[in-house]
Amino acid sequence: MKLNAFLCFSFLLTTNFSASAETFSALDAWKELDHNLQTHYAYLDDFKDYQQTRQLFENKLNNLDSKQAFIDLSQAYLRHFTDPHLNLGPLNEEDYSVYPTGADMYVEFNDNSALIIDVKRSSDADVKGIKPGDKVTRIDGNTISQAIQDVMQVPLSQLNKAQKSYALNIALGGKRYQKREIEFQRDTKLATVELAASYDAINALGNGPKVSYEKIDEFGHIRFNNAMGNAQTVDEFKAALKLLGEVKGYIIDLRNTPSGGNTGVAEPILGHFTAAPSVYQKYRNQTGSVQFNKAELKDALTKPAKQQIKVPFVVLAGRWTGSIGEGMTIGFDALGADAVIGAPMADLLGGIKRLVLDQSNAWVEVGFERLYHVNGSFREDFEPNIIVAGDMDKNGKDVALETAVSVLHSKTKAGQKLVRKHPTKF
Repeated sequence: MKLNAFLCFSFLLTTNFSASAETFSALDAWKELDHNLQTHYAYLDDFKDYQQTRQLFENKLNNLDSKQAFIDLSQAYLRHFTDPHLNLGPLNEEDYSVYPTGADMYVEFNDNSALIIDVKRSSDADVKGIKPGDKVTRIDGNTISQAIQDVMQVPLSQLNKAQKSYALNIALGGKRYQKREIEFQRDTKLATVELAASYDAINALGNGPKVSYEKIDEFGHIRFNNAMGNAQTVDEFKAALKLLGEVKGYIIDLRNTPSGGNTGVAEPILGHFTAAPSVYQKYRNQTGSVQFNKAELKDALTKPAKQQIKVPFVVLAGRWTGSIGEGMTIGFDALGADAVIGAPMADLLGGIKRLVLDQSNAWVEVGFERLYHVNGSFREDFEPNIIVAGDMDKNGKDVALETAVSVLHSKTKAGQKLVRKHPTKF
């Protein structure tokens, strides 16, 4: 009798615990996510098909019976906004790698294939011989259409070209910490390569210097190695200036900053390029009570730092220039860069904050801070004033770096006075 009673009591406990653990309201979870997006996301109105997509996913999400299923489908929903800063977690090994950190090539949807526009230098895609101009035809065995639909969870016909391209770039990054198999076409020939997990190269980079430097002709080339959130980067930048010695110009290379960082690192570096406190970007914050377009437009300032840069300088940017890397690029432009050279940047929208989603045990990161160039244009609209291949051309050449050297030579040729361009005034 005692044993039977114990077994019965144990069964009741297990049943009650399971019922409690599985208690989940998809409707409440959707309302919470939807409210947070509408209240805090400063880029919502930029999504032209927002209401249609919102209705579609509201119907899908309200029929789910578990928190994990809700998280998985919500991630697909947010990808429709094509904003790499708009992320939802927690993330697991079945999730896609975060873009652009997890990307080693940049593609655009073209005639039912993925046309490779750029390949990240020294990535596994580069090592395995993939080049701009190649066309990806399969990703992990899936056709291009299948790969896009897996990422977005809607039929191809419901997506515009920008969404298809965005989905392809996410698909090519693969699942977190998992190898990838890529089939691609060059001319009329097909080839298949296995690529390492896309985070491997980024993680390895973290074990090296935060800043690399070299002399090219009479110029200092300083490259940031995806550590714009690490205070050591500031120290290494100062050391690079000192160790390079006297130069006639600088090439500031922001092409490997996909993971972003913070202003605590950016502003001390920018300070070397101004002799007085200067505005390097502007911003408006969206809050629960104030939309960004009704908020006060504020200035982001940098203060002078030693050693002062008094010679011409140019900036390199591209597909893997992300977040604070984009902020520094427009900041350098405002502070008098002689040229910004490269490809359009990664378009990580705004300054972000993380909001807790209690109903689904999740979180969402939203761009609540709308960012502007000092001339009043949106940061995401800025492009280099000299457009060339960002990391490499179809022959693997670094034409951006070559162009930078050429521009500096033209600024410092014999008989021309070496004078910095003045910061932009507005």
